[in-house]
Amino acid sequence: MVSRKPFPDGRGSRAVLIGAGTFHDPQLPDIPAVRTNLEDLRHVLTHPVHGLLEADHCQTLADPADQAAVGVALTAAVREAEDLLLVYYCGHGVLDDTGALHFALTGTNAEHVGFSAIHVDLVKRMVGSARAKARVLLLDCCFSGQAVTVMSNRRSLALGQLDLTGTYTLTSTPANSLSHAPLGARNTAFTGALLNALRAPGPLTLDEIHRHIDRELVGQGFPRPQRRSVGSAGNLAVTRGPTIPAPGSRPAPSLSRGKPPSATTKTGRALLAMLPLALLQGSTYVPQEPDSFLDAPRIVAGVWQDDGNRLNGAKSSYNEDAITGLLDLADFKGEITFNKVARERAMSTLMGGEVDIAGTLGIIPSREAIADFVGPLASSRLGVLVRRGEKDIDKLSHLSGRRVCTIAGSTTFGSLWKAVNGVQTYVQKGFDGCLTWLHRRAVDAIVGDRLTLAGIQLAEREGTDLVAGIRFGPRESTGFAISKGDHDTCQRLRIALQKYVGSKDWRNHFSERLPSVEDYVDAQPTLEEIDEMSCRAGAAG
Repeated sequence: MVSRKPFPDGRGSRAVLIGAGTFHDPQLPDIPAVRTNLEDLRHVLTHPVHGLLEADHCQTLADPADQAAVGVALTAAVREAEDLLLVYYCGHGVLDDTGALHFALTGTNAEHVGFSAIHVDLVKRMVGSARAKARVLLLDCCFSGQAVTVMSNRRSLALGQLDLTGTYTLTSTPANSLSHAPLGARNTAFTGALLNALRAPGPLTLDEIHRHIDRELVGQGFPRPQRRSVGSAGNLAVTRGPTIPAPGSRPAPSLSRGKPPSATTKTGRALLAMLPLALLQGSTYVPQEPDSFLDAPRIVAGVWQDDGNRLNGAKSSYNEDAITGLLDLADFKGEITFNKVARERAMSTLMGGEVDIAGTLGIIPSREAIADFVGPLASSRLGVLVRRGEKDIDKLSHLSGRRVCTIAGSTTFGSLWKAVNGVQTYVQKGFDGCLTWLHRRAVDAIVGDRLTLAGIQLAEREGTDLVAGIRFGPRESTGFAISKGDHDTCQRLRIALQKYVGSKDWRNHFSERLPSVEDYVDAQPTLEEIDEMSCRAGAAG
C-alpha cells in the first residue's frame, strides 16, 4: 500500500505572511525583526528546490496600515487555496478592555484597539471557512496562546460550529505570556526557532516542527509554544528539505525610529492592557511594569479557616485548594506559602504587603476601591445555618423574633432586615464565633452566603444543618484580591480563572460543598461574568 505523501500541492496552496513592525502609536514600540522575519520565512517557503509554494502564491504584507489591506489578502487566499492555506502573523498581540486578543497593525491606536486592530476571532473564522484540505495558522505575538483556547470560550461558540477539520494552530506563547524579540537579533525568538526547524534536515512535519521549536525556546528560557491540531494536519510537511539563509542576510538594526513612548500619555483601561505587550525585551525604550508576583519564586497567599474545611482535620482548606488551582493555571512555577489570617484582617494584610493574593472575599465596592479583584470564583445567595435537628426554622419568616448571628463587614444586614421583620441580629468577627454562640444556644441561627455556610456544615459534619428551602437576597460573588494597579498580573489571573471554573477541579470542589443542584448552578460563573467583574481598575473610586 502506498502511503499518503505529507507534502501539499504547491499549485493549490496559498500563504499570507503578515508582519507589523512599525507603528504610529508611541505606545507600540517598533519591532525591527519583523521585516526580516517576513523575508526569511518567504525565502524558505518559496525556495525553488526545497520550498513548496510558488512565489506568486505567497503574499507578504509588511506593515499593513489597516484591516482592509489584510482582509483583501486573506479573502483571496481563502478563496484560491485548495490544498494548503498558511497564515502567519508577527507583531504586537494587544488586548482590548475585555481581554480579547487582537493583532496590531501599523495604524493601531492603543486607545481604540477594537476599531484599529484585527480580532483573533475574525482570523480564525476566515481560516476555518477555507475549503483547503489543510489550514495552518502561525502566530508570533504576545498572548497568542489565546488563539488555541478561544474555541472553549462561551462567547466564541459560533466559531466552534465551523468545519475546522485539518486545521493546525501554532503560537509563540501561552495565553497569558509575552512574546520575545531579543535586542539586535535578526529574527524574533519564535520565528527564529521556526526557521531553524524548517531548515533542518528532514523535512519535518508540523508536529515535529512544534517539538523542535519547543526544545529551542525552552532551552533559551523563553515561553513554551502552544499548538492545537484538529485532524491529521500535524503530519503535514510545509517544506521539502533544508534551505540556507537568504543571501545578503544581516542582523536587524537594534534601534527603531527613535520614538520613545511618551511618559505623559494617558492610561485608560485599553492602554493599561497594552503596556506589558512590548516585545523588545531589554530595549531601553520599552515601558516596564513592576515585576509580577506570578514570576517570583515564592507567593504568600492569605486564607482563613472559618469557611470550614472539607473534613475536620483536613490538611487543605477550600480556599487553599482554589488558590493553588488558580495559580497553577496562571503558570506559576514557584512555592506557595499560606498565611492564615482572620477574615476581618484580609484586606489589611494585602494592603500591608504581608500577602500577594487574598481569597476568597466578597467582591464589593469598598474593597474594589483599594484592591483589584479577579472573579467571580463563585456566586451564591444568602442562606441560614441551624443546629442539627432544628425543626422550627424551615422558612425565612421563621426568623422573625429569633436571635441571628452574622459577621461584621458583610452585606447580610441590609438583605436580612428587608426580608424579615423583628429579627434580632448579633455580630461576630468571624463565623467561628457565630458557631460558638450557636452551639451554646446563644443564637438560633447563622445567616451568610450559602456557599460559605455549606462549607461550615461540611466541616461540622454532625453539628449543623443548612436549611434547604431558604435562599434570599441578591446573588453575591466572591473572588481573589491583589494589590491595585498590577494590570498584567490581574489579566493573567483572569484568564487562568476562566480556565479554572470550567475545570474538573472546580466541579469537584463545588459539588462536594454544595448541597443541591440549584446551589451548584447558582455558584458557577460564566466567562462573561469573569470578564465583567475582573480587573476593574478604578471601579469603585
